[in-house]
Amino acid sequence: MDTANRREIALVVAVVLALGAIAAGNAKLFAWSVAVLGIAGGATWWARSAWRAVTVEAAFEPPRVFVGEPVTLTVVVRNGGRVPIPVLSLGVWLPPRLFPADDDPSDDGVGYRGLWLPPDLAPREVSSAIRGYRRRLFLPGRSEVRLTFPVRVAGRGEYWLRRIEAQASDPFDLAPVAQEITPDAALLVMPEPRVALPASVRRRLPFGVPVRAARIFEERERFAGVRAYEAGDPLNRIHWRLTGHAGELQTKLFEPTRGADVLFALDLAVGEPFWDSVYPEIAEDTIGWASFLCRIAFESGWRVGLVANTHLTRGRGPLRVPSSLARGHEGAVFAALARMPNEPTADMGPVLRESGRRLSHETTVVLITPRPGPRLRQEVAQLRARGTSVVELSPLSDVRTGAGA
Repeated sequence: MDTANRREIALVVAVVLALGAIAAGNAKLFAWSVAVLGIAGGATWWARSAWRAVTVEAAFEPPRVFVGEPVTLTVVVRNGGRVPIPVLSLGVWLPPRLFPADDDPSDDGVGYRGLWLPPDLAPREVSSAIRGYRRRLFLPGRSEVRLTFPVRVAGRGEYWLRRIEAQASDPFDLAPVAQEITPDAALLVMPEPRVALPASVRRRLPFGVPVRAARIFEERERFAGVRAYEAGDPLNRIHWRLTGHAGELQTKLFEPTRGADVLFALDLAVGEPFWDSVYPEIAEDTIGWASFLCRIAFESGWRVGLVANTHLTRGRGPLRVPSSLARGHEGAVFAALARMPNEPTADMGPVLRESGRRLSHETTVVLITPRPGPRLRQEVAQLRARGTSVVELSPLSDVRTGAGA
């Protein structure tokens, strides 16, 4: 293989032989030395200038998808210089659980031709087998080439493109120049329910279709004015500053809305204690139901919050996404659903108790739990005693009930 050291050695040997040929008067040796000197010098120039004006970029389109939706990886190669690249070889390495769309292994895995390894095993990096695509092309000067590769997704999560191996070579493949590029290309795959929600479950929700008669709530972030205090108005609605100016109690008014806050509480354990109730497949059903219901809630104009008895970072406590109307909040909720582990790290009862302290009376809690334990049932009863609406859903019992109906 051509290397910088070999090119330097060839240059030195060619110069020494040329000087020796001149001293000895040997024309053939001198001609051969000049030829070697020209090849080594050309290879050195090519190695320094081949990648000087070439850039490689990659991106997933679209960058956010649900499981089962088509995904395309776009690789753009630009040559901003005048020197063409006669042969450009690209090797696109996909991350684990992403596969070329034309591959159809019997199980999610990667390996060699005709032999698929389990997900936890992979072929050696020195092998020619890659999880991705290989392409060879000609890149003229001051040009751009756009390559599209269909990708198949095996499951939810956040995926980063591993690397792109690029090699520029001359027409005779005498001096190939390789580079390893790590583009900033990420794909966020959001979960979809693997088990459909029965109509009887969807009727119990305060949003979506079918649904009960719509309720009118107040938009706390949009102030509409004040009115005179009436018996029964809560103290947190009193506008104390205007009360001081007017000399009598004034109650704050807000704009009406049909949407309110909804908190999705995900219990990834199947009972209590959580360390004895870890079932990743059932937890995936819970996450899938939450993703489906979050989409309906956002489409209905509700402010969505999320809490789960797991964590994204060890030591940071339970996963929490407070409800908000800020731009990008919907993406934050679905990103949390895509990244969260499918194993619990705490019992849901204490997590729900801590989250319930900050809830208003207009917040609806949608608790998705396969099999609630005694402590969780106790916390649900306390929330309902304080006037909070709690809707319990179970990917286990509700599916059986709906199938039986």
